[in-house]
Amino acid sequence: MNIKSVLAASTAVMLAAPAMAEPTAEVLHWWTSGGEAKSVAVLQEQFAAEGGTWTDMPVAGGGGDAAMTALRARVLAATRRPPFS
Repeated sequence: MNIKSVLAASTAVMLAAPAMAEPTAEVLHWWTSGGEAKSVAVLQEQFAAEGGTWTDMPVAGGGGDAAMTALRARVLAATRRPPFS
């Protein structure tokens, strides 16, 4: 095998590796009432069927004000953690 073939093969493996990673999603939403919750469940099931990991983070409260408060708190908490903890 010549050097060009080795480089081409190693480049193909490096480019394919990220594509093989399992998709993950943390989904913060305020779709908590009957039909809304059922809709989110369908999305979650489809994401899982595609090989993904869905972390559901429902926040009860009408127009999303409570969800924005929860999101703000999570972002602030994450920025205050020491790196690599």
